[in-house]
Amino acid sequence: MRATTTIAEFLVKSRWEECPEAAVEAARRAILDCLGVMLAGSADPAARIVQSVARAEGGTPLATVVGTGQRTGAVWAALCNGTAAHALDFDDTNFALLGHPSAPVLAAALAAGELALADGRAVVHAFLLGFEVETTLAEVVNPEHYEHGWHATCTLGTLGAAAAACRLLGLDAAQTRMALATAASQSSGLKENFGTMTKPFHAGHAARSGVLAALLAREGWTASEQALEGPQGWVSVLGAGARRLEALATLGAPWKILTTGIAVKPYPSCAGTHAIIDGTLDLKRTHGLRPEQVAEITVGVNAMVPRVLIHHDPHTGLEAKFSAEFAAAAALCEERVGIATFQDDKARSGAIRDLMARVRVEVDPEIPSDLERHMWSRVTIRLTDGRMLRVGPREVPGHPGNPLTLQALRDKFSECAAMVLPEDRVAAVREMVEGLDGCPDLRSLTAILSPAS
Repeated sequence: MRATTTIAEFLVKSRWEECPEAAVEAARRAILDCLGVMLAGSADPAARIVQSVARAEGGTPLATVVGTGQRTGAVWAALCNGTAAHALDFDDTNFALLGHPSAPVLAAALAAGELALADGRAVVHAFLLGFEVETTLAEVVNPEHYEHGWHATCTLGTLGAAAAACRLLGLDAAQTRMALATAASQSSGLKENFGTMTKPFHAGHAARSGVLAALLAREGWTASEQALEGPQGWVSVLGAGARRLEALATLGAPWKILTTGIAVKPYPSCAGTHAIIDGTLDLKRTHGLRPEQVAEITVGVNAMVPRVLIHHDPHTGLEAKFSAEFAAAAALCEERVGIATFQDDKARSGAIRDLMARVRVEVDPEIPSDLERHMWSRVTIRLTDGRMLRVGPREVPGHPGNPLTLQALRDKFSECAAMVLPEDRVAAVREMVEGLDGCPDLRSLTAILSPAS
């Protein structure tokens, strides 16, 4: 299959009228959630460092750095906003992608959309297309690609970001092929960097690479016509043996945002910790547990999870986001697990660390291994009085089969956005995003995404 050409033609030929309303509504909800965590993440140290470099090195101020009063070149804005969107690890996930679909695509779409003077409908459409490309390509190479050590948020997100940027910048099919090929050569990201600032940088790098590839292609840049499917192309090199190119025949039929869906995060940490947190909180609230009552916590996980939750003795908030031991201990010690939980002081808390020493993680062969359920966990708590309390593997709130209500999604957005924006601005942004496809100019939204605007 001529994969590069197939994707390019899909992007150019797609029409808004062909997008089902359910897919458009899913995109609006995803954009609302991602923009909220992008605003909150804009104040994170990782985001601040990238913003500082962009301030010193950035180009013509044509695009907005969300959550700040800063404007810079579109490529730099994409890097800043993608990094911010993933800085708290609070952004959505997709189980086909095995990563975070919205952060790189939305960051690229905002930057390219401002550059193109696009309306809201064009941005929503481009977001849908970028999501479709990255998740369909995920079906070509996952789970082998992810298990090999690639961070799919970056490797696949780069191509999704390029797809969105190409559409917004009005590239034709030939230019889009060149952009996709150029993006393929920038595709990268190692899971070994989980628990450090480089993980959120992956989402920013993907967004930046996608916008840069589209801008270069618009000016006549050249690349291989078969950069994806060629013998030394993206699929062969990054696919880790997987080569299911026939999956590309399903682009837009049906839309992956409706089939593979989106998991909205209820907790600002790796998705692999969510069932651990949720199960432990459930047992704590049901039985009124206190840490001193606990003799041991056993966490049963799928065999893939230990290669993701790699920090068994975390000493920073970033490492704690990738620690099963911390997730269980913090859930039992804290009244609420939120952004404040995953800070350096909590990772060093004596009470949490004391309980972490009583947490044991083991591979449980009964945990489902399919992509939709591989992050489920079994939590067993043995009390000092000998009682055993258990929560079995189950879907956590926010998963496609157990989605957050619209009000819960709005509450999450408002809590995140209020960390940066004045209270009255939070409601205005939310209302505009919920009707984004009716917005005549994207800049009317980006103009109110900073505290001082």
